[in-house]
Amino acid sequence: MTDQSPSDPILGHVEPVPGGLYGDQPYEAALSDLRSAVAEVSAALRNADGTRAEQLSRYQQDLGRAQLRLRPDDKAALERAHALSRTVRQYLAGGAA
Repeated sequence: MTDQSPSDPILGHVEPVPGGLYGDQPYEAALSDLRSAVAEVSAALRNADGTRAEQLSRYQQDLGRAQLRLRPDDKAALERAHALSRTVRQYLAGGAA
């Protein structure tokens, strides 16, 4: 369960971003990043309607799943967490996601 293949339907659309993404405490930082993104999405959902609300709801589900699947020893999951958080923030900022 700690290993997700790119064909995994959950977060399969998010590309891992390799590299030293979170410094000395990667698990804690990734978890904090995901939780922060959840809070940002929840706040945005309060004022969203239509298609934007649907997309935000999907991101909220993806973020929740990413938190559940995050493991300290799973580098790919840490990379996906970073990529998902970045993608969500780009969407919230009005950029393409």
